[in-house]
Amino acid sequence: MRENMESPEDALREAQAAEVGGDLALAESLLRAASNRWKREPEFKLRHARVLRALGNERKALKLYRSVLKAHPQRADVAMNAAQTATSLNKLRLAESLWSRALSVGAQADIATEGLCRAIWTRGRKEESWERAKVAFVQGGSSSRVLHDFLRECAPIIGTSVPEIDLLETSQLDGDFAPSESRRELSLKPATFSGDSVESMAGISAADLSAPADQELTELLGENESRQQIDMSALQTQSEAPTSVVEVDIPDDLLDFD
Repeated sequence: MRENMESPEDALREAQAAEVGGDLALAESLLRAASNRWKREPEFKLRHARVLRALGNERKALKLYRSVLKAHPQRADVAMNAAQTATSLNKLRLAESLWSRALSVGAQADIATEGLCRAIWTRGRKEESWERAKVAFVQGGSSSRVLHDFLRECAPIIGTSVPEIDLLETSQLDGDFAPSESRRELSLKPATFSGDSVESMAGISAADLSAPADQELTELLGENESRQQIDMSALQTQSEAPTSVVEVDIPDDLLDFD
């Protein structure tokens, strides 16, 4: 480690630059020295472990993850990284324990459950693995693609069907799933609108809209020539009743109040 690295921030900055630049060997060296110098800073060990995994030295990476997890037992990210590394090393018993640990400290439930079930499956307890994954999938709203993919992978071996995924909950509709795989997937056909689609939606044909303005107004008011008219013929055939007019003489002084 360079002598001018007087603070943890300087060490992290230098190691980050080496890692981004692709010099993993230098990054590993810097992080190893920083981990020995600042032993109470877990960030150095975590970054060191990540670089070690990138270099293919997963055994030492797992050792570092477990040492950090021992000092910080509630860190879900450390438990997840340790479980993933143990799985990569095919340390299935340890991986199962670490995935369970990750679940207990609040790691992302579907990812940790899938890792745990995969470890159990690989260890030969296939029925238990299937049931765990299925229960977690259903209890999680049938929306986890991680668990659904695992169930689809295991279903042919178990000899059973895969629970349907709720695509409306995933908010990630795409072509990975057939329409028959979800009971809640909308079966609406995409609408294709032509040039007169607005007229079609309104129930008016394009021909009607292209009619002259006076014709439109006439048809709207119902004053066209084809409207039904009232038959008045019956009234015309009836004979008119005779009327007599009685003349009444009004006295001239009727309105005289004097």
